[in-house]
Amino acid sequence: MIDLNATLLVQWGIFVALMVFLHFFLFKPVLRVIDARQAKVEGTFAGAEDLQAKATTSQSEYQGKLTAAKEKLFARTSAIRESAAKESKALMETAREEALSQVESTKERVQQDTEIVRKELVSNVDSLARNIAGKILDRQI
Repeated sequence: MIDLNATLLVQWGIFVALMVFLHFFLFKPVLRVIDARQAKVEGTFAGAEDLQAKATTSQSEYQGKLTAAKEKLFARTSAIRESAAKESKALMETAREEALSQVESTKERVQQDTEIVRKELVSNVDSLARNIAGKILDRQI
């Protein structure tokens, strides 16, 4: 059996005083530290999620800009290639025309020279025929 006497009340009073003392000087500060740490961890997670979202946004913007730059570069190189091809074609056409005109002028000059030589030969046919006949006959005609 348990004796209920004044020591039980004293023990109960000490227990209540200890609980009040521990509540204000141990439990509350520890709970504040735990709550602060929890808030800091949650804030860090929220900050990390924000940074992750910003990183994803930045990455998608970067990819978009990179794609746009590649397309712009491709269009520019394509335009340069087309321009070079047109210029090359124009130069080839000009060179071909110059070559054809030189060939034509050379043909005309050869024809003119042939005509001149032919006229000279026609005018000299009599004297050449006499020289040849003289050599064949061994006398002068």
